[in-house]
Amino acid sequence: MMKKNNKRVIEASLLSFPREQNQLEKQLMRLKSAKINSIHYDVMDNIFVNNTSFGTEWLNLLFINNFDVYVHFMVKRPRKWINMFINYPSKAIVFHPEPILKFFSWYLLKKIKRSGRLVGLAFKPNTDISKYHKLLKICDLVTIMGVEPGFGGQKFLGEKIIKNLKYINDIKKSTNKCLIIQLDGGVNFDVIKQTYKYVDHFISGSFLIKQKNINNFKKFIDNLD
Repeated sequence: MMKKNNKRVIEASLLSFPREQNQLEKQLMRLKSAKINSIHYDVMDNIFVNNTSFGTEWLNLLFINNFDVYVHFMVKRPRKWINMFINYPSKAIVFHPEPILKFFSWYLLKKIKRSGRLVGLAFKPNTDISKYHKLLKICDLVTIMGVEPGFGGQKFLGEKIIKNLKYINDIKKSTNKCLIIQLDGGVNFDVIKQTYKYVDHFISGSFLIKQKNINNFKKFIDNLD
């Protein structure tokens, strides 16, 4: 089983990166130069959210360049997609439980865990996370959406997200101390300052890629606390 690590991490969201391979490779090298080694890999089906994104087409490029890949399924039928991805050596697989029954979420969590990947759940901003309290006990990570999922570059939704982060942080302290808490969407310097006490992994796409010097963003995260 992979070693869990709760050190604060930047996951670069591939959704905001160029799709042309030469340009994508240049951006990946920028990440490597800043010692950002984690990629957030969104998979969307245009049903659960109003957008489509990646299949498996970029995975090998990421693995060849030694990135840790965190796959995030924003799909109505996660089983189909999990079966497609599960044999790739991703670091973690996360899916949304909202469109499926809880017992089926339990089954999928166990299936992914048996594959040796870290496993978790992701939640939309308005989801009542307390309904999934028992499932969170077996998760390795939880993704709290800071925006409505589907598109990059959105504004952070504020207090409701901080409330969700605090709730998950309380679960981490009380029942699952190795839980990795991810914040996905709207991440910028101000949002990081508001939330860093509750977050282990910051997922950033459009804000990260617009930085002239990614090293400064990495230093900012490393110097928290």
